[in-house]
Amino acid sequence: MIRFVLGIIGLAGILIALPLMLAGGSLYWADTILTDEDGFMNSNTMEIEVDGFALVAGPADIEDLPEIPDSPIALGEIATLRIQAQNLDADKGIFIGMASTQTLDEYLGGVTYAVFDEIEDDEMFLSYRMNAPQDPLALPDEQPFWVQSTSGMGLQELEWELAEGDVSFVVMNDDASDGMAIEVVVGVRVPLIKPVGVGLLVGGGVALALSTLLLAIAL
Repeated sequence: MIRFVLGIIGLAGILIALPLMLAGGSLYWADTILTDEDGFMNSNTMEIEVDGFALVAGPADIEDLPEIPDSPIALGEIATLRIQAQNLDADKGIFIGMASTQTLDEYLGGVTYAVFDEIEDDEMFLSYRMNAPQDPLALPDEQPFWVQSTSGMGLQELEWELAEGDVSFVVMNDDASDGMAIEVVVGVRVPLIKPVGVGLLVGGGVALALSTLLLAIAL
């Protein structure tokens, strides 16, 4: 009877250990193979033409994340978003910025701009917000409301560590001119992927060894 029980426990342990090891191996593989030298998993380079003054992505509203007061892991350690972009017009620089959604809506309230909807097969689908023309759009670099921003000629990149707030991202010509052709790469870095993968592999391996031992005793 005892051997029968040990056999059942051993078999159940093996059935649990194998999926754990498979999941751990997949996470470890993804973090090792699919990330660049900085640890980011990236989209392919997307060429985008915008018939407007800006390309907006967002809002990223994470105000309602559950609070874990005693958690040793800060939000910024969970994930980092990176936007890389450059202007295909060699004579123009590019601006990438992040601001509160409401403030950005007000800033772009008098111009037409594109809004990112989704990425499918490395193609970015856009919709447009058509606003009645008002005063010329102020230069983005001169605005004080950016949470983070970068601008200049050639490739520019902006990194954002996950944080509470309702924010949106914008890419535009640094001279605030209408119409642009750009290249964009979006990446995300999740530092916990590899440790979790290793933990699942080790835990699954230990469970497999113990379960195999129990099954051997039962037989």
